[in-house]
Amino acid sequence: MTSDAPPRTPLSLLRALSAGFALPFEALALLRRERALWPLASAPIGIATLALAAVLFALALWFPELRALFADLLPELRAEAWYAWLWVGPARVVLWLLGWLLLLMLSLVGLLFAFVLAGFAAAPFLDALSLQVEQMVARPAAAAEGAGLRALLRGGVFALREELRRLLFFVGVWLALACAGLLLPGAQLLVAPALLIFTLLFLTLDYTSYHFDRQHLDFAAKRNWLRANWATAIGFGAAAATLCAVPGLNLLALPVLATAGTLLALRYPPV
Repeated sequence: MTSDAPPRTPLSLLRALSAGFALPFEALALLRRERALWPLASAPIGIATLALAAVLFALALWFPELRALFADLLPELRAEAWYAWLWVGPARVVLWLLGWLLLLMLSLVGLLFAFVLAGFAAAPFLDALSLQVEQMVARPAAAAEGAGLRALLRGGVFALREELRRLLFFVGVWLALACAGLLLPGAQLLVAPALLIFTLLFLTLDYTSYHFDRQHLDFAAKRNWLRANWATAIGFGAAAATLCAVPGLNLLALPVLATAGTLLALRYPPV
């Protein structure tokens, strides 16, 4: 199957979003069915557990400061006369809800950032898992040779190097957006949504790269693939974010997303 064309109608856009969103849940079903994949999935699950515990502890520790920060960013409305409360009152409610929404988005971005860091630590295992999924799906005859310790050692160093490059890119864009929010007046309210959208796209790029790296695709080619399949990528990233946010299921996020990213890359190869 070739890379899908950019969606041109609302219906084709919805289909592309749905196709991307369904893949992590398809991958979860595949992992449940294929027990041979679990030895490689176990280490990423342990790493994700530690990352999740760390980020939840940090969010709980700094929650009052974060809440105060968003409260300071939003305007404080006052009513000079009693009748002004007719619009000041509802506006205050909207601003209060907006503050909590921005805090929720920032918390979700923090969770996703923790999983990106955990993905770096688990990269050798995820790369070997991706290889085994590729063999099962695209080359069933080769699946019997597995992707155990030999494949883990062979591809581990390369996977770590490429994951480090992606991580540095991710952190660089994060810092750029954060600096824009601090330095540009009015940009603060756009930073959390921008970080979330970027993170959704990055999750797709990150988890398809295990397969694409074995195909020797450079970063420019991956960007072109992401641009050509942007709606599917957003759907995949949204499902990934949902998976990372659901207690219990988020512990399975790393192996599920590595599996789903491999399925996505196989289903929509670069042109």
